[in-house]
Amino acid sequence: MCGFVSILGKTDAVELKAMAAAVAARGPDGQGEFMSSDFSAIHHRLAIIGPDARGNQPMQIDDVVVVFNGCIYNYKVLREKLEADGVTFQSDSDTEVIPHLYRRFGLGVFNLLEGMFSIVLWDKREQICLVARDVFGEKPLFVCEQDGRLGFASSQNAFEKGKWSLTPNLNSVYQILTRMRAEAPQSMYEEVSQIPAGCYAIARAGQPLQIRRYFFLPEPDQPQDLTADEIKPEVKSMLVQSITAKTVSDKPLGVFLSGGVDSSLIAGVLKQDAGQDVHSFCVRFMDAPKDYDESVYAQQVADHLGTTHQTLEVNATAHQALDDLASAFDMPVTNSAALPTYLISREAKKHVDVALSGVGGDELFGGYPRYLGLKWHEKLQGLPARSMALKLLESLGDSASSRNLRGRLRRFLKGLNDNPADAYRRWTSTTDAAWSDMFVGMQLSQPKHAWQNMSQISSGLQGLMQQYGVVNGAMIDDVIHYVGDDLLAVGDRMSMANGLELRAPLLDAGLFSFMATLDDSWKVEGLPWQEKLKVLLKEITCDYLPREMVYRPKQGFMAPIKHWMKADFKDDIHAMIADKPLGGLVRESFVQEQWDRHQKGEDKSDILWGLLLMNRWMQQHGWRF
Repeated sequence: MCGFVSILGKTDAVELKAMAAAVAARGPDGQGEFMSSDFSAIHHRLAIIGPDARGNQPMQIDDVVVVFNGCIYNYKVLREKLEADGVTFQSDSDTEVIPHLYRRFGLGVFNLLEGMFSIVLWDKREQICLVARDVFGEKPLFVCEQDGRLGFASSQNAFEKGKWSLTPNLNSVYQILTRMRAEAPQSMYEEVSQIPAGCYAIARAGQPLQIRRYFFLPEPDQPQDLTADEIKPEVKSMLVQSITAKTVSDKPLGVFLSGGVDSSLIAGVLKQDAGQDVHSFCVRFMDAPKDYDESVYAQQVADHLGTTHQTLEVNATAHQALDDLASAFDMPVTNSAALPTYLISREAKKHVDVALSGVGGDELFGGYPRYLGLKWHEKLQGLPARSMALKLLESLGDSASSRNLRGRLRRFLKGLNDNPADAYRRWTSTTDAAWSDMFVGMQLSQPKHAWQNMSQISSGLQGLMQQYGVVNGAMIDDVIHYVGDDLLAVGDRMSMANGLELRAPLLDAGLFSFMATLDDSWKVEGLPWQEKLKVLLKEITCDYLPREMVYRPKQGFMAPIKHWMKADFKDDIHAMIADKPLGGLVRESFVQEQWDRHQKGEDKSDILWGLLLMNRWMQQHGWRF
C-alpha cells in the first residue's frame, strides 16, 4: 500500500516533491523517485510484500517504469508462469510482475491481475503511459489534464500543491451532501477526475487521455448451469478462495471482527479452512449508547472460533472526530462508518500492518432491508391503510435507536409513490431537497472530458433494474457506487491515514459476476418486517458458527453521530449558520430547517453531519464563495 505522484510532460523536482508531500502518509516505509524530460514520478512505500529495498519504487524493468499502489494477490502464480517462460526476477515484490507481464501481453495485462491496485506504467521505448484501476476501485487514482501535461496521483490533494489551475466542483459538493459521496469520475475539482474502477487509460505526451474498460458486467440472462443443490457449495468455494487469497503478506495481518456475518465468515474461513492463527479486533466507543456497541457479539464469535481477540476501547470526542476525518479525506465521504474505521485502524496498526474487513458482503449478498423493500415495492403500492400509517409514523417521529425502524418504515411508505429507481434513491439519500433549496445562486457544471460519461460500466440505476430486475439491479448499482465511491474510499483513506493496509476479501470479480445474475431469492425473501436477508451467505456462515450467532439482528458499523448531534454539535451548527454555511455556498435557511426538524424528533443527523464535515473540509482547503 503506497502513494505516488507522476507527471507526463514537463515538471521539475520542486513541483513534484511538493505534490508528493500530499501522499507521503500513505507510504511511511520508503521513498523513491524517477526524473526525466518526458515522465517523472515519486513513490512513497508501505512495504508489505517483498519489503526489502529491492521492491522499492519507481521500479524500472526493461525500459518500463512502474509506480503501483495496492496488492496483486495472484502474483505468485503469475511469477511462476513468467519464470517458466525464462524471466529472472530481481525482487520478491508483487510489483515486479507488472512490467514483465506488460512486455508479454501489452494492454491485456490488467485482465491478468487479481487484486486491488492503481498503476502508472511508463514505457520509455514506446513513449506511452498506461494507467489502470482495479475492478472495484479499492485504490484511488486521480488524473489532471492541463496545458499539455497529464498528472496522476493517489490523492486529489497532490494537485493543490502543484502548478495546476483548479476550480471547485459544485456537482461533487451536492452529491456529497445528498448521497454521502461524489461518484467517479468526479472529484472535488472540475479539472481533476478519478479513473473509473475497472478501466485503464492510454496517454501520450500532448494528446488527450484515452479511457478503455477492461471489466464488464455479465449478460443479465447469463446461464449458470447449476442446480439449486450446487449453488451453496459453488459460492462457498468461491468465497473460501477469495478470502484466503487476500492473506498474502510478509507483515502481520489481522481481521476487523464486528460479530456480524461478513467479518465472522472471514475469520471462520481463515481458522477452519486455511488453518491460520487469527488476530481479530473490534472497537468500542466509551460513553456511547449500548446499541452502538458490537463488542459483545465480536467476543462471542472470537471465543467460538478461537481467535486472538482484542476489544479496542476508544474515547472519541465529537469535535476531534470532525477535525480528524476532515483532514484524512482528500474527497469527503459523510458516511459515519468513517469514524470507527479510522479509530480501529489507528489502534490495530499498533499490532498489525494489514487488516481484513467485511466490506461488500451486504451489497453482494443482500444485507440491507431496502433490498427486501424493493421486492415488495410494487406489491404494496395499493396498500389501503398506507396514508393512515404514514401520518401516524410522522407524528411519532424517529426512533432514538441506531436502527431507527420507525424512520425506515416512514421512508418506505413514502417511496411507494415512486417508481422503484426513484424510491431507492429516496431511501438512500440524506435529503431530497432540490439544488435551488440548498445552494445560493450557483449552477451545476458539465463534465469537461467526454470519457467521463463514456467510461461508465452501466446505464444507471434504472437501466440496471430493467436489465437485472429491481433487487439485483439495485445491488449491482450499490457495488459500483456505494461500495466503490463510499465504503472503499472510507476504508482506504481512514486506514492509510494510520499507515495500515486494509483489504476487502469478499470482493472478487468472479464472485461479483456470479452473484449479479443469481436469482434474488438467494439473497432476500419473506415479508418486509421479517428481514430475511443474506439468505445464502448466512447458510454458508452456519458452517462455521452456531445459528443463533448468525441470525442475530443486524447492527451497522456506525459512530454515535446521532447521539452527538443532540448536544455536542449544537454550538457548531449555530456557528455554521451565523458564518455563512460552507463558505457561503449553502443557504442559512436550509441548515436551520434541518436543525429545527432534528430538534422536533425527525432524524436529520446524516445531513447535519454531512454539512459539518463538508464545512470543516472547506475551511481546511480554503474554499470561500
